[in-house]
Amino acid sequence: MKKLFCLFLLLSLASQAQENTVLANKKNELRVDVLSAIVYAKASVSYERFFGKDWSTGFNVNFSNSNKLNDDFDNGYRNNVPKYEFNPYLRYALSKSKSRYYFAEVFGSYNGGDFKEIMRVNGENGIGYYTTVKSKYTDFGLGGSLGYKMYFNNSIALEFIVGFGSNLTNRDKSPDVISRVGLNLGYRF
Repeated sequence: MKKLFCLFLLLSLASQAQENTVLANKKNELRVDVLSAIVYAKASVSYERFFGKDWSTGFNVNFSNSNKLNDDFDNGYRNNVPKYEFNPYLRYALSKSKSRYYFAEVFGSYNGGDFKEIMRVNGENGIGYYTTVKSKYTDFGLGGSLGYKMYFNNSIALEFIVGFGSNLTNRDKSPDVISRVGLNLGYRF
C-alpha cells in the first residue's frame, strides 16, 4: 500500500512539473470575456504576455452598445454611458502553481462615452428655458484587481477577475468608479 501511494504521489508530481514546463514555454494568451458579452452586451478582448517567473503584462479592450444602458441614458436614469475602454495592466501571480493560481494586478483605464446634462439657455427678452445637451467624455483612471486563473489541456484558460478603480481627470462627466469584472475564456500559445 505504501509503495502504491508513493508511486501515485511521484506520478502526480511529475505530471505537475511537466505541466508547469509546458505552460512556461507558452508566453502569449488571448481571452474573451463571456460574462460581459452575455450580461452587458459588451465586447471585451484581452491579450497577455508572460515574462519572468510570476509577472505578466497585457491589455484589455472593451466596446459597449447595450440597448438597456442606452435606454436608461435616453430616459434620464443615468447621465453618462460608457462606450469604450482600453485597460493596460501588470499582474503578479500570488500562487506558485502555473496551472492554477491567484493573481493581483494594477491597471490603467482610458475610457470614454456619452454624457448629458440639463442646461438653462437664455432666449429672447431674457426668457430662458431648459434643454438637454449631449456630449462626449474621455477620462483616465487607475485601479487594482484580484483574480483566479486555471488552465485545461495546457492551453485553454478560464479566468475570473474582480477589480475597481477611479477616474481621475474628467470626473464631472465620466463615471466616478471604473470596474473590471469578468469571466474570461482564453487560449495560451
